[in-house]
Amino acid sequence: MAVTYRYANLDEYPRIAGFLNEFWANDHIYVRDKPLFDWTFQSAALWPDSGYCFALAEDNSELVGILGGIPFVFNTFGKASPGVWIANYVVRPDHRKGSVALQVLSQFRKPSMHAVIASGINPATSAIYRVLRGEVLPYMPRRVAVFPGATERMVKLLSVAYPDWPVERAQTLAGALSLKGSGNGVSPCGTSLPAEWDDIDWPEIAESTIGVARDTRYLTWRYLQHPRFQYRFLTMPEGRRTGLLVWRLETIRRKTANGLEDVDRIGRIVELLPASPENAQRLLSTCVHAMRAEGAFGADFYGFHAATNRYLDAAGFVETRNQTDGEHVPSRFQPLDGKGGGILSAMFLTGGGPSFDESSCPWYWTKSDSDQDRPN
Repeated sequence: MAVTYRYANLDEYPRIAGFLNEFWANDHIYVRDKPLFDWTFQSAALWPDSGYCFALAEDNSELVGILGGIPFVFNTFGKASPGVWIANYVVRPDHRKGSVALQVLSQFRKPSMHAVIASGINPATSAIYRVLRGEVLPYMPRRVAVFPGATERMVKLLSVAYPDWPVERAQTLAGALSLKGSGNGVSPCGTSLPAEWDDIDWPEIAESTIGVARDTRYLTWRYLQHPRFQYRFLTMPEGRRTGLLVWRLETIRRKTANGLEDVDRIGRIVELLPASPENAQRLLSTCVHAMRAEGAFGADFYGFHAATNRYLDAAGFVETRNQTDGEHVPSRFQPLDGKGGGILSAMFLTGGGPSFDESSCPWYWTKSDSDQDRPN
């Protein structure tokens, strides 16, 4: 019997979770956390089907392949079109030599989808995207800052993640990642999006960037409605505009024989959409102060976008890939692991697009895009 393809119904979560557990990763977060799975793959606002935005391949009623989709509005210099992030692309081993992989991808790779993006792919599977004429992107740049007086805490973190490292190696990396400069103090700020965001702020940002449309609907869904993480908004007005920074505090935990044990705290910046370069510095300085007050030893930010990364550099953050062992800075913290923090992505884009050149990259794309900023 031929393999058939369709989208999942809402009552099929147990089937999908079982397949993920067996063929993707044992005890994966989507296997353990149905509310997070529902939030990620059930998008009534942008998905016309009544079920999950999740493609299934079946052979004689048995699951042989799956692919999740997260629909979004794709912005190209102010022009909106449909896009979808794809995740959990799995084909059962006995069906990997046929056309199942291509056909299940085709459930989302359609003319109506201007952008189909796979974020956080395994380097070992990147070849399939090239074969299918997709573009495999550079690793997403990451910037880190270890706050003043917290170098030894970073050394401890690295020593826990990499117990075989000599202490001098951890000390060298921790020192290289120290926050450069003292910041600009604390500025008055708000904690919610302004009512005029969609009328004033987002349209101006949209005209000079490419990526998901970060309008009020998206920002509310992505951050305020997240079922597991508590994100915090910092807003700072400047003239008619308002700058926005979004961050969260994460407790780093290591796995022990008696369960998870707290190690430290880190701040994760996931959005930086300032009104100006000066506004960016005030937002970042205020954010660093708030993180330190909450007990964080440092902070990080992942993102493409040339101007945004220059703002982080000016604030004293350090790009990890320019440092010896920088690729080893942990990124998954619950539980802590020593697998580093590289985010590799691939995409299919109708008509192509500008390059990811570091000096002029117009793509605004952060760790929170797709499902990358979630519990591990």
